[in-house]
Amino acid sequence: MATQATSLADLVAMTQKDLGRPKYTEIATDLQSFTAFNELLNANRVELRSGYQIQWDVMVRHAQSARNVGLGESDEVNIPDTMVQATADWRNTVASYAFIGQEIDFNRDPARIVDLVKQRRHSCMIGIAQIFEDNFWGPPVAASDDVTPWGINTWLVKNASTGFYGGAPSGYTTIGLNPTTYERWKNYTSQYTAVSKDDLIRRMRRAARYCNFKPPVAKMVNPSFNTGNNWAFYSNYAVVGAMEEILESQNENLGKDVASMDGEVIFLRSPLNWVPKLDADTTNPVYGLNWGEFKTYVLQGWWLKETNVPVYPGQHTLQAHFMDCTYQWVTTNRRCHFVIATGTTYPS
Repeated sequence: MATQATSLADLVAMTQKDLGRPKYTEIATDLQSFTAFNELLNANRVELRSGYQIQWDVMVRHAQSARNVGLGESDEVNIPDTMVQATADWRNTVASYAFIGQEIDFNRDPARIVDLVKQRRHSCMIGIAQIFEDNFWGPPVAASDDVTPWGINTWLVKNASTGFYGGAPSGYTTIGLNPTTYERWKNYTSQYTAVSKDDLIRRMRRAARYCNFKPPVAKMVNPSFNTGNNWAFYSNYAVVGAMEEILESQNENLGKDVASMDGEVIFLRSPLNWVPKLDADTTNPVYGLNWGEFKTYVLQGWWLKETNVPVYPGQHTLQAHFMDCTYQWVTTNRRCHFVIATGTTYPS
């Protein structure tokens, strides 16, 4: 066998390895990307100064006073109630990291390879990104669960029928409002069989058109929570990959690249985004979200708020750091979003 450096005992005893200062490889998670934490939540965050709950007003009906009349007909005047209030509770997420005082000194130069404190803070942030991804794209939150924030599958409920049939999640009577009482407080739904132009894509086009509500009186200022229609579309790889193949079949001049359309699927001038977390959903859902109406509401001062406990109780040499978020995901208008899937189940 050939002689290797590792077999020369004196060399090994008197020489350090190439330590790769100050870098390290991160393979701490299974997900290829973190759509919720990195791409969605920071850009769509709204800070609220105070309040023990999130509340918003909803006009559920118009005045219903318009009528066709004959000349000189008697007037009919009523003042109906048109407004109701929707609410959502705050949720809290916390993560932490710690180190023993002596570790700081052990990790000093020249023995330091990687900064210990920075690495542990990075590890803590990865944990936050992971739980945000799990919460946002995960299954509907159980009605008895009062700690998990309401993610996309709690707000947008699947249904086999085509139209505004996304009611309250199983076990709930209300989700902001009661969709049984207020029929227009439902998200758009549909069910497809194949990823094709005459099935899924046709349903997506219909859904996007039907969810695109405009003010009935254009010249009047509509005091809406909508910060401007901003559509985005999300699905798993089974759908995105099939869409890329459809896109390739439309183009006769692809050149030499056998994957020329990867990452190029556009729907209504917006990309169809692959969400790795959704690969666990065997119903292959497609979500159409209007981020003008879907926000991360945060209690002011409590977005990744860091707290240092310099002397942890009962462990006098241990220093702990905590990161807290007090927030909730809220859509102020459920009918501005859609979910289309092959079924109505959710991954656990």
